[in-house]
Amino acid sequence: MQQLPFLRVSYLGLVVFLGCCDVTAGQSVRLSLGVGQETGDGSVVVPINLVSSGGIQTAAVQWSLSYSSDVTGVTFAAGTAATDADKSLVCNANTCLIYGLNAIGIADGIVATATLQISSSASSPTVPIQINGVVAATPAGDSIPAFGVSGLVFLSPAPALGTGPNGSSLDQPAPKAVSVSPSGSGGLSQSFTFVFTDSPSSTNLTAAVMLFATGLGAQNSCLIVYDRDQGTIELESDDGTSRMTKPVDSSTTLQNSQCTIDATSVQPAWLSTTITLGITFSSSFTGLKNIYMNGVYGNGSVSTGWVQQGTYKVAVDAPPVPIAAAVSPNAGQGITQPFTFIFADSQNSANLAAAAMLFAPVLDVQSSCYVIYDRNLETLQLEWDSATGADIKPIGSFTPVQNSQCAIGSASVTSTALLTIISLDITFKGAYTGPENIYMYGADGDGSTNTGWVQKGIWDPR
Repeated sequence: MQQLPFLRVSYLGLVVFLGCCDVTAGQSVRLSLGVGQETGDGSVVVPINLVSSGGIQTAAVQWSLSYSSDVTGVTFAAGTAATDADKSLVCNANTCLIYGLNAIGIADGIVATATLQISSSASSPTVPIQINGVVAATPAGDSIPAFGVSGLVFLSPAPALGTGPNGSSLDQPAPKAVSVSPSGSGGLSQSFTFVFTDSPSSTNLTAAVMLFATGLGAQNSCLIVYDRDQGTIELESDDGTSRMTKPVDSSTTLQNSQCTIDATSVQPAWLSTTITLGITFSSSFTGLKNIYMNGVYGNGSVSTGWVQQGTYKVAVDAPPVPIAAAVSPNAGQGITQPFTFIFADSQNSANLAAAAMLFAPVLDVQSSCYVIYDRNLETLQLEWDSATGADIKPIGSFTPVQNSQCAIGSASVTSTALLTIISLDITFKGAYTGPENIYMYGADGDGSTNTGWVQKGIWDPR
């Protein structure tokens, strides 16, 4: 069998169920926000609830969140409804996809949770959150009407200056290490946001210390100090006996054997100080690191003490994974049929460089209906009977291309954050005399990362 010159064959069995059309009226899937719970560290955990109507169940669902600038970051986790159905969660920024290696439907309940980092200088006690771009499908691969219901996160009011929760005075400086975002994720490079507060004024915070390490210790760690009086960012040396220094807004980098500090900024507000650090960790500093924070007032006699506010796994970023998700229809009979092929990528749909679709009784491209989509050239090609060449046309062209097995009419390609959807009008010819398997193949980059050939359906042209 001749292979594509830019694709290597291997097998990846991930399945995302997304298809087209066999759903009855009144069936739908709704995503909505549950009641959020403040964690006390400047964040709110909000459940995302899934409700199916009309006796349908979804096997995969995708959505996006949008919100105001009062939310400074968000992390997602799979909910009990998803994990009970043995589903996985993959997110790209604020767009998430729940999918699985099975055809189990997801029961009504909490499909995911969103942990929202709230600005300590939020402009309103209510934060609007929108759920957009909801896409869902049945275990059979049929698209389900789906929508999101937007909501509000209600923030607890801060105590008035001068009195604490028990009537205690708040007039004395009281620094607090509030939060770090992101927390619980991983990689080699990341922009971190640290929030400190102090009452009755953020100007009371004279220094802030941030530490990435397996335990409390300055040696062989990534320890950063912000000095308000000097307006500087400092990085501790490997042995903990000296520091490298730069102005906060300087583009100069600071580096030790564990990390490099790139762009930095400090944003003061009435009661809060927000410090943003671009950090690249050394590949030799791998593993799970605790994130410690310490806020200092004056000469250090008043401080928060060391507070662990998160973790971060220093690791090389996992490469993107392409997925041959579904074809719709995936079974049936007829000479002429519009087909929809869906490919996914674990990080970004733009990573998919090429996709191949094959109608054949066995996995052999000769004397078959063998179609290739090239994202970079924005073309569609139909291989000749001999598979030694192809007829090519631009995506969107109505000019048909044909061989002895089939003709490809109109074609279109659309993309979402994680999905590439290829629609083809195919007319089969008399050379096909029996059922044909439907194979799919997706490749990222130069083709070294690919799905391998995956059979996704069967079609009888007779």
